Amino acid sequence: MINNDVILKAENLYFSYDDENTHSLNGLSLEIRRGKKIAFMGANGSGKSTFFLCCNGIHKPNSGTLYFDGEPVDYSKEGLLNLRQKVGIVFQDPDNQLFSASVYQEISFGILNLGVTEEVAKKEVEAIIEEMEITPYRDKPTHALSGGQKKQVSIADILVMHPEIIILDEPAAALDPKHAALVNNAVERMTAKGITVMMSTHDVNFAFEWADEVVLFKDGQVLMHGTSTEVFSNRTALAQSNLEPPAALKLFDSLCQKGILKTNMTVPHNLACLEQYISDLPFFNTGTPKPVSSGAEAKKAILVVSFGTSYEETRKATIDAIEQDVAEAYPDYRIYRAWTSKMILAKIKRRDGIHYDNVKEAFERMKADGITDVIVQPTHVINGIENDIMTEESLSFASHFSTIHFGTPLLTSSDDNNYLIEAIHHEFSDLQEDEVLVLMGHGTTHYANAIYAALDYTFKDRGHSNIFLGTVEAYPSMDTLLHMVKEYNPKRVILAPFMIVAGDHATNDMAGDDPESWRSQFEAAGFPVTCVLKGLGEYKDIRNLFLSHVEEAIHSGNVEISEDRKSSHC
Repeated sequence: MINNDVILKAENLYFSYDDENTHSLNGLSLEIRRGKKIAFMGANGSGKSTFFLCCNGIHKPNSGTLYFDGEPVDYSKEGLLNLRQKVGIVFQDPDNQLFSASVYQEISFGILNLGVTEEVAKKEVEAIIEEMEITPYRDKPTHALSGGQKKQVSIADILVMHPEIIILDEPAAALDPKHAALVNNAVERMTAKGITVMMSTHDVNFAFEWADEVVLFKDGQVLMHGTSTEVFSNRTALAQSNLEPPAALKLFDSLCQKGILKTNMTVPHNLACLEQYISDLPFFNTGTPKPVSSGAEAKKAILVVSFGTSYEETRKATIDAIEQDVAEAYPDYRIYRAWTSKMILAKIKRRDGIHYDNVKEAFERMKADGITDVIVQPTHVINGIENDIMTEESLSFASHFSTIHFGTPLLTSSDDNNYLIEAIHHEFSDLQEDEVLVLMGHGTTHYANAIYAALDYTFKDRGHSNIFLGTVEAYPSMDTLLHMVKEYNPKRVILAPFMIVAGDHATNDMAGDDPESWRSQFEAAGFPVTCVLKGLGEYKDIRNLFLSHVEEAIHSGNVEISEDRKSSHC
């Protein structure tokens, strides 16, 4: 009996790229239910992309059977044309998909091949161009588009043919948040129309919130398939897939283990829901604060949490300066310090014999000092993993303090971003049109890394076309920056760190003599380079932005979770 709820079924699929001894798909069996949002996850080489190519008929399994709507896939020319009309795939690299001379021709190509009239095709193409916000560059050549624009066009290519299944291979990879939001909105419209969406991603936080179901691949087989809660609660399966639990689930579990939250609560699928749980706790409610011991006066403290640095001079000019500004602005608060980098803490202890507290040690110190109310102000640039861990460790002490309020990292809201852009422009006000400023951020695998691409885009959107922002360890990478700077063709490149301190990355990865340093690579490309070894913490405007975040935390009345993580549903 055919299950009409199952739109795609793989039955014991095998596929090999080279020989019969090595299989990219190794007896894979899987059922995909109609209208679901399904996240495919697993290590590189686990078989996700190969399976996707089989679903679209680009690859034919060596053995086993693939069914669409209960019928085995027909690999004849006519059968494959029919399959690809119903199962569309958007490749991770849009350059592998786009080939027509112009955007309009590109989007028209597929639907015209379905045999519709030019009049019908034109109507459909115009509708999808408007829906995907492609109108401003509809007549441009596809090779002249940015990465985000190419991704929009490649999705429009498929949507215009009204598929029943759309497969997205890392759709938001290398996109700035504006284009990532456009892609995500398009995905939501697909599911609202009843389209089944299969998406590969490495972002566990996104998958946990977005997906109805999650499929973990390992060695060409399905390791686990279930709801997002079922899969991400299985630590063993995640470890075998080289994945970490989502931040919201990890923090929720920790708070339940400490008795702060209850295990019978609905599992929060994003940090906004978890924030609401925490905000509802009695001792985070400003109307009913947790009582201080009888007769005791409130003792307030601000804990300034930094990543840390082993460079003494830059520490004095940045971290010390931030803490001094906070102390001067809030004389009624006692100032404490905590650093999050275990490596730096150990290095300073070993080299200088100096001990700085980590977050837990700082809270133990404040507890011993009789502090009752704590403001935690990070000096992190973004809401990344360091901030998640800091929040979790801080909240483990919630029962020992009347209130714990959190200030936000440097870049949390659009207002923060706009303020920072003006601060950078003010700091480099003598930048000439024939010069470029290239800022080096750290970068992270955390989804918050998207802020770097967003800011790079926003700099240019605000008229600063000669300011570029990249990262050491993520996207935008040095390769991307070098390509863009070559297109600008400046007479001089100015390098500056986009980090709170000008430490090891700035000294070595940015300004060092190694051939792989950014300075060396720009010089090898023929550009004169000037390096400015000055951390963001040295800019008075940046320190003032941190002070505004402290002020917001003092008046917040609850735990602050960054705006870019909030959504309207759990």
